[in-house]
Amino acid sequence: MTKIVEAEGIYKLFLTKLGYGAITMPWKTIHMLSDRLQDEKLVAHEMVHIEQIEREGALIFTLKYLWYNIKYGYDNNPYEIEAREKSGVR
Repeated sequence: MTKIVEAEGIYKLFLTKLGYGAITMPWKTIHMLSDRLQDEKLVAHEMVHIEQIEREGALIFTLKYLWYNIKYGYDNNPYEIEAREKSGVR
């Protein structure tokens, strides 16, 4: 079951510092900044990450996601490309 929660603590700091509105964790929790909780496109984007986690498994997804960020950068990470294409959000 996926949970969507308001980002607090380290999650809020991370999102604020990097300029992101949300982050999906491998244990199927989406942490969102309070001002983005009603952003349906962002929720749809993060839900694609949930689908990826379910498809790949949490460990494999996490390792590949990190590797893709190192190899290709965030914008060219294949997981992010898929999420943008399916959700219509950048």
